[in-house]
Amino acid sequence: MTPATPLAGLRVLDLTTVVAGPIASLTLAQQGAHIIKVEPPGGDLVRRLGFIAKDGSSSTFQTLNRGKALISLDLSTEDGRAALAPLVEQSDVVMHNYRPAAARKLGLDADSLRARHDGLIVAEVTGFGPWDPLSDVRAYDPVIQAESGLAARPDKPEPELYPQYICDKVAGLYLCQAITSALVGRERDGAGRHVAVSMLEAALAFSWMDVHMPLTLKDPLQPGPNIAKVYRPWKAADGWFVVVMLSEKEFGAWCEVVGAPQLLDDPRCADMASRFINWDFIRETCAPLAEHQSADELLDRLREAGVPAGKVNTSDDILNHPQLANSGFIYEGEADGPGPVRLPGAAARFDGERPGQGATCSGQLGADTRMVLEKAGVDDALIARICGD
Repeated sequence: MTPATPLAGLRVLDLTTVVAGPIASLTLAQQGAHIIKVEPPGGDLVRRLGFIAKDGSSSTFQTLNRGKALISLDLSTEDGRAALAPLVEQSDVVMHNYRPAAARKLGLDADSLRARHDGLIVAEVTGFGPWDPLSDVRAYDPVIQAESGLAARPDKPEPELYPQYICDKVAGLYLCQAITSALVGRERDGAGRHVAVSMLEAALAFSWMDVHMPLTLKDPLQPGPNIAKVYRPWKAADGWFVVVMLSEKEFGAWCEVVGAPQLLDDPRCADMASRFINWDFIRETCAPLAEHQSADELLDRLREAGVPAGKVNTSDDILNHPQLANSGFIYEGEADGPGPVRLPGAAARFDGERPGQGATCSGQLGADTRMVLEKAGVDDALIARICGD
């Protein structure tokens, strides 16, 4: 008998918007948690971010909010807060991304929430964290890329943002892990916890090892490599590929496959540290050789020799990727409103099963409001006012 998904029965009230919080609650949903997502009357801003569906919702909203119950409440009103109260009391976790002043104004700060529910896990993700001087400064991913040093690209002549919401996603995954850690703690001691993740700190924790490599050793013997230079893709006759050659065996196999065996006897390539220092010389030697060979043939020979290497794929190539096709990672479904959608599955499997596969979400704002509030025992008259009856 296959066990239930790990978080089956967990009740999460998600008040977050945009990307960081929703990616955390998506991961929890894919692992079995029941997520109630609360949107403001105008909807989550991410409904309008990405490719737009025929019902007005977006590709980003569909990706982040599948498998969740969707309700809409105006928490600036007494009715909205009254309807939220029983949902808080019935939850194991309440998530939000309000800045501290806004959270206190709505009674959604950790102290207020845990005063009503002492076993509650209160999880918040904000741009700069609940500490001065920037606690109440608004931030989106590009702002945090700039503040965390990610935009100061050593491989570019000018600062450049990564073309993805990398800080949002990283912060969301840190938040998800912290929530599950807090839940384990509650199992052991019965205590609720206040979990806070700063996007700025999450971005630095994530990037310190490589982006901020110079900061770790205050008195290094020698400088580290330029990662952007070392891991730059190589051009083949019919495409691009990436190869990583750290060990002596990997570098030796690369030299044989690409046709530069003379590098094996060159003192500039004697060990990994020397190769990193002399990477321009290695690229000048090998790039013209690679450009006259087929990418697939190079990859086959490199992989056969045990060298990590991969083809540079486009979005269109992903749909025909043999590994993904065989694993069933990408699925298709029908979403209420947007119509047919194509989505990635959960990254983690449990006992061979990938939970949450096939989930989609409605593009209708507040699609589940009435059902969720009725199930929570909210007064009929209050439900009628909220739903506009």
